[in-house]
Amino acid sequence: MPRKQLTIHAEGQRRLALLGTTTATCHDLGRVCDRSRDIADLARVSNRFAGAYHVVGSFDGRVYAQGSASGMHRVYHVVMDGIRVIGDRMDVLAELGSLPVDDTAVAMRLVRGLPHPLSDVPLWSGVSAVAAHDCLMVETDGRGWATRTWWRRPPPELSRAEGAAELRSALAEAVRARTADGLVTCDLSGGLDSTPVCYFAARSPSGVIVKTSYNNDPGGRQDLLWARRALPVMPGVRDHVVESTDTMPDFYGGLLEVIDRVDEPTQSLFCAPRIGHQLRYDASHGVRTHLNGLGGDQVLCGSASWDHALFARKPLPAWRRARALHVTDGHSPWATLRALCDRSDYRAWSARIIRNAAAAAPGGTRAMLCGWALAPRFPSWLSAAAKDMLSEAMLRTMRDADPIGADRAEHHELSEIRDAARMVRGSAQLGARFGVSHEAPLLDDRVVEACLAVRREERVTPVEWKPLMKAAMRGLLPDAFLRRVTKTGGGEQLMRGFRAHRRDVLTLCESSGLDESGWIDMAEFTAAATPTELELPDTSLNEAVNLALFIRGSLDVSRNIQWNSR
Repeated sequence: MPRKQLTIHAEGQRRLALLGTTTATCHDLGRVCDRSRDIADLARVSNRFAGAYHVVGSFDGRVYAQGSASGMHRVYHVVMDGIRVIGDRMDVLAELGSLPVDDTAVAMRLVRGLPHPLSDVPLWSGVSAVAAHDCLMVETDGRGWATRTWWRRPPPELSRAEGAAELRSALAEAVRARTADGLVTCDLSGGLDSTPVCYFAARSPSGVIVKTSYNNDPGGRQDLLWARRALPVMPGVRDHVVESTDTMPDFYGGLLEVIDRVDEPTQSLFCAPRIGHQLRYDASHGVRTHLNGLGGDQVLCGSASWDHALFARKPLPAWRRARALHVTDGHSPWATLRALCDRSDYRAWSARIIRNAAAAAPGGTRAMLCGWALAPRFPSWLSAAAKDMLSEAMLRTMRDADPIGADRAEHHELSEIRDAARMVRGSAQLGARFGVSHEAPLLDDRVVEACLAVRREERVTPVEWKPLMKAAMRGLLPDAFLRRVTKTGGGEQLMRGFRAHRRDVLTLCESSGLDESGWIDMAEFTAAATPTELELPDTSLNEAVNLALFIRGSLDVSRNIQWNSR
């Protein structure tokens, strides 16, 4: 995949490199190196430059490596011949070190909504993951090492107006970091995520090709309508490519042709046929960067657990906000009050929710109101032995788990942001085959920080859709466009695609070896894969699809996974 690298040498043994998408210059990097008195000072790099990147540096023989706080760029490490080796992909390090697959960690990816840190457990034994907010430092002998926290989320102290100015500036710089080298393409759904990205891309000297899709389902042309309302303020748009979803791969279509290698199963694999369709167009037109609006929901909509944190300071406003959300889902006032008053710490909450999920009747579990995270969901087709194995392993790990935020709201929203970044990271790995970078500027650290710095009750309200982005783009995008309150869904497309390609899901399960793993009750799996005409497919099947594609593309099944080993 195309990757920029800027490297600077300064004062003998000091060396610093940025790998990824960045607007840094060698002069800027030199000043950082010149001022560094300790290797830990290199963390200051990420406070200075726009874009998404790794920071890798050496200082008097010690090595520093850091990814991005959002999780879009990760750092992993292994020991080979007594020397610690650092990389940005688990699969590459595992292959270099001939490391075995951790089959329990792999099987755990069949559970939807894994709480932190279960979602970050490496899939190969011997690979260690560095938390997104930590950096890795390796001593001069290549053996000693330590991690240190380099990033902390900003306190939510800004007003909406102040935060809107910060968001506008951060997003403009994030897009500029990706458009400086030539023509790019950008998704334009007419929503409040991709449209601001398109607006700033259109201001680049090279311009932008924007792409909008539509379908003939009820409401299926809404995105096209809103996209056209925004285009008059984007004179830098070279071409507006409008495409019917009928010309794209169906949902669940093309899965048997997916051959991409990634280092973990994510929803990007389920979407690989459609992502590939887009990137193939880009490559044929000489475009090397494709921008999207992924991550917008996570940074702009936040978490309903905010009301739990707000309840301790402002109980009446918190109650009103919580009830506005809960009443639409049929929850009673008593359920809301019980959720707001619950003070379980992260470990106790996690243990309870995992036990509840494992013991639930077929059909999964519901998220706990105002919880630390969404509740994990064990699929109905998971075998009894696998459910026992996984719940035990999950509980064992969570006994020593710490949250990544000071309260439920901070933890929940950071978890959601990093889950989105995990999918975006996977889609970026898909782009390698086409020579196109699949980029999500809304998940750049500076953009994320701008959103998180706004007071929670002003960033999100139950009565307005993404008010912070509307405030940030007011005066830039047309007022009529900023009044949009809808978001187009794809339920009809999903049902049609599944009916047409249901057999492919079963074939994937068989060709990957999942049907022989002992993890799946194939009778239950087949039943779940046979919905009625009016039912949406069981979404837990997506986890099986993603894992099957990961195994086929990234694992040597016969060598690495010992099916039925328990």
